[in-house]
Amino acid sequence: MQSYIVPVKGTTGTLHVSNDYLNTRSINFCVMPPVCAQLHISFEDDAFYLLPVLPIETCIFPRLQSLTTVLDPARNLHLFLSPTLRRCAIPDIHPDLKSIATRCATLEDLSIKSLSSFHSTTDELSSFHSTADELSLLSDSIHLYKRLVTLSCPPLDWAAWEHLFSLPTLLTVAIEGRDLRPLDRDNFIVTLSLNITVLSFRVETAAYVTAVMQNSEFPSLKEFKIGVDGLLQVDAEQLFRALLQCKACQTLEHISIWSYQNVVREPPSSSFAAITQLVYFTQLRTLRLAFPHCCINLDNDLLFAAMSSWPHIRSLELSDSPHRTVTITFRGLFAALRQCPHLHTLELSIDAVNIDIDPTLESFQHTSLQKFCVGCAQVVDTEAVARIVSSMLPCVDTDGFSYFCVSGLRHKWSTIYSHLTRLKSSAVRNRNITEAAAET
Repeated sequence: MQSYIVPVKGTTGTLHVSNDYLNTRSINFCVMPPVCAQLHISFEDDAFYLLPVLPIETCIFPRLQSLTTVLDPARNLHLFLSPTLRRCAIPDIHPDLKSIATRCATLEDLSIKSLSSFHSTTDELSSFHSTADELSLLSDSIHLYKRLVTLSCPPLDWAAWEHLFSLPTLLTVAIEGRDLRPLDRDNFIVTLSLNITVLSFRVETAAYVTAVMQNSEFPSLKEFKIGVDGLLQVDAEQLFRALLQCKACQTLEHISIWSYQNVVREPPSSSFAAITQLVYFTQLRTLRLAFPHCCINLDNDLLFAAMSSWPHIRSLELSDSPHRTVTITFRGLFAALRQCPHLHTLELSIDAVNIDIDPTLESFQHTSLQKFCVGCAQVVDTEAVARIVSSMLPCVDTDGFSYFCVSGLRHKWSTIYSHLTRLKSSAVRNRNITEAAAET
């Protein structure tokens, strides 16, 4: 597949063409390649100054299969609506959204994201806002799409969700944006979606997501992600209960729930424990919880019970407020690790002050764990902590060991890192000596 630079007034775009016999590297809109598979182009105001003269039914790339625009295409979007289009990514809820559905009947992937979302490297919700009229147009237009496999867009209303649930082809739905019309939880009949396997949300609060999960069933769901601006304990409890009710306990493999605010001004609940809500998801491969109080009431026994429920878990990240009291000890950690032989990534704050294990008296080694983040816990005996990690987690090297630096702890954990480097080097050197002796 070749690339072609399209000179456009004030900007450039890139064409990916499947015809190997086309040798030209620069084309204009007067001479078009007969087959164009993908088009990625940046629109700017008045950039396509010749295009408005073309008839509205004109499609200048009649075999186009993929279209991505990172700026508003204004009045020119219809020129790129090929009947063969499979993927369309636009930065806004465009007035021609219904035309896309009618002119591109085979469309499988529709993405409506802001410019900042295209280039975002963080989990933060973009500053992109849709108006109420635009959200209404989006929901009305969604009914016209009959073959969607993947949909990424701002929040939808119940009628649009009902249509999506009826699509046998739909596998992935990603919702991002600020919901201007909260979903009514009381006037909606529970709907079954047999095929959706991935649900992703980046919204302001958990209320919209909780409403969707409470009123829907997803027996094929494998991946669930939600990022919110802030997550209070009461909202987290409702969200977890809704997740349990959506018939995905035997299928969910990946759960990620995070909040951009890592500190909230509310007292911790004496009864809520997020991890206890997830023990019923026995097929979990990855679990990420990163919101205030997500580790509240988590102790050695609860961690053991949870990890005993997840024999397939490969990545576990529990990131709470740095000011939370840590109650997981090394003995409790290694008892839990015995239940998860495939775990390779772990982020969990450890009580590194009250050391309750002697690595010289323990024969257990977890040989799958490669990345271990110990959070920002207090520490006293730095060498003892380093010896525990080096001896019992032999595959966690200095590149895989990490910690969160907070005021007053940087030097302590830096010292542990230095000890670990020395111990790992010594272990490698001793192993090489042993192997050399055995060969002779």
